[in-house]
Amino acid sequence: MAILNMKRIEILGLQKDRKKIIEFVQRQGCVQLDEMQEEGQHFTNLPTQQTVTQLERYESTVDSALEVLNRYTSGKGGLLDSFAPREEMSTTEYLEKSKNVDATLGKCKQLNALYKKIQDSKVEIARAETAIDQVRPWETLDIPSSFKGTADTQAFIGTIAEPLDREGVLTKIVEADPEAQGEVEIVSADKNQTCLVAICHKDNAKTFEQALRTAGFVAVSDATKHPPKVRIERLTKQIEQLGADIAEAEEAIKTYDDSRDDIAFLKDYLTLRTDKYKVLDKVSVDDSVFVISGYIPETKAEGLKNKLESKFDTAVNLSDVDNESDEVPVAVHNNKLGMTMESITNMYAFPSHKDIDPSFIMTTFYYLLFGLMLGDAGYGLVMTFLCLFVKFKYKPEPRKRATVNYGLGCGLSTTFWGAMQNSWFGDLPKWIANGLKSNEPTDFISTHHLYWFDPLQNTTRFLLLCFFIGILHLILANCINLYKMSKQGMAFEGFFEVVPILLILVGIIPVINSYIGGGALAEIPSTQPIDNMINAAAPVLYILLIIGAIGVVVGPAIVRIKQKSSVGKVLGGLGGGLYGLYNAASGYLGDILSYARLLALGLCTGVIASVINQLAATPGGGNWFLFIIIFIIGHTINLGINLIGAYVHTNRLQYVEFFSKFYEGGGKPFTPLSAQSQSFVFKEEN
Repeated sequence: MAILNMKRIEILGLQKDRKKIIEFVQRQGCVQLDEMQEEGQHFTNLPTQQTVTQLERYESTVDSALEVLNRYTSGKGGLLDSFAPREEMSTTEYLEKSKNVDATLGKCKQLNALYKKIQDSKVEIARAETAIDQVRPWETLDIPSSFKGTADTQAFIGTIAEPLDREGVLTKIVEADPEAQGEVEIVSADKNQTCLVAICHKDNAKTFEQALRTAGFVAVSDATKHPPKVRIERLTKQIEQLGADIAEAEEAIKTYDDSRDDIAFLKDYLTLRTDKYKVLDKVSVDDSVFVISGYIPETKAEGLKNKLESKFDTAVNLSDVDNESDEVPVAVHNNKLGMTMESITNMYAFPSHKDIDPSFIMTTFYYLLFGLMLGDAGYGLVMTFLCLFVKFKYKPEPRKRATVNYGLGCGLSTTFWGAMQNSWFGDLPKWIANGLKSNEPTDFISTHHLYWFDPLQNTTRFLLLCFFIGILHLILANCINLYKMSKQGMAFEGFFEVVPILLILVGIIPVINSYIGGGALAEIPSTQPIDNMINAAAPVLYILLIIGAIGVVVGPAIVRIKQKSSVGKVLGGLGGGLYGLYNAASGYLGDILSYARLLALGLCTGVIASVINQLAATPGGGNWFLFIIIFIIGHTINLGINLIGAYVHTNRLQYVEFFSKFYEGGGKPFTPLSAQSQSFVFKEEN
């Protein structure tokens, strides 16, 4: 729930312990290595680029092998299985397993070779099939296509690029040269070409050939020594053999499924080594010692120092840094609830040291807004049960658990707001209560009015609720901005900049209730007390609105008076205040109106869900089987589409309306050297 202060750490160790110390620091995952601030002339840096390139080449080989294995076997697991925790592995077990990496790498190369064989065979099959297609028109030809004739005759085997019969070919030959004499046999013909064999006496060969070519004749380009049928048989056998080779290679690939865990370990092993060597160029060494330097969170600094000095002959120095500097990386620490919002915050901008990390603060409103937008208790229950199932069955690790908790928070909020608006897969309870014949309000929930309001019947009430939530959201953002300015030593400026805005946001409530709502709250018994309270407080709230407007105008001038600015600058502050009042009125009115999207998306989900129920009930007139099929398909699509809409627009309200009031971002993320493994997690031995 806070941005952590950082320390500078420098580790001096013996060359003989360099590998062990750096790997130990990597397993701890809390130091971001950096260049030494001051280097002695006798220190040099380790050249590692060649090793990194080789390791990346090995990684590519392993990735390809895993892809091949996943393509031909079913052992890769599903989406839900990805939430399962990784296997714990001690350092001793890791080192023991590392002895087999060369053999596993050999298996990866064999897998890739088998896949290459499959690809090459498929190419050859395609080539053979193309050749068969080319030869197929000549299948009935009982002589080789390379046949040139006998001792007394000359043969011509080829095609004319148009459909012709024997008479048509002979006519074209005569038209080309009446003196040309010979015989023609049609082998095959289609709409594109005519395949033929022409024969003439050798004495007439030159004249006949010229007439043939004038008629459009083209000799075959791939003449063979055997009849076409023989070639087709040979190519067919080749395809069969290639198919058998492919099947054999696929079966051979499947035998490597037992090595999947070893290959996954090899991938992690190479990743760890690559990450380590990428930062080794920041290590300074001489003949006997080495030095590494970097940043570490203050909360972990002493612990790592004690571990290093107790395990190795090393000296560790910790020093303070300027945590306001842009060069110092930023590390954040949140509780379980705040962690669910870290990905949302980082998608916008990573916090800087000058910021207040909003991840925890934004959770309440984020889930509230999301639930209002999706707004169906049935959909919320589906999300909730799915997330609870994953959470308790797979027991995911902290980061993945944060993702599951995010979905759980969205599901619970959606369930709550759906129940408040009597939306359970749209109007499903009404259809069930009426045997799929109508959606009259005869169900238990509707007849006993076990909900707050119907958004379709009380649209204005829903809109007012959205505006009031928006005002509270904006008030929170400005309060955070006031606190932030106070921490930066600008409490006086913050008071005159933020407090007038807060007064305006509070004072505008009766205006919205009276002029936009038109008494909508008073029309419904359950909200009459709220309407009465707003009306009773209206005179005071109007006064606050006026005071806030005056504060916006005179605030900049008062700040400049405190700063002992000239009269001209003070008067300029008044002018700027008037302009600021216009901006505040137009800007914040636009911000408040942005929350109308809560109404739009909330109504959209419920209305479409009800339409799906109507469509599912109508075709069968009480046919439960048909109803269930249409119900499942329709609501699955509706849930998917509106989940995306709720996610996008909830983020939009956070980024544009909320973050813009106080959050700057632009920090440099803390990226420690760590064990980025997918298949296991280290457990330290005592």
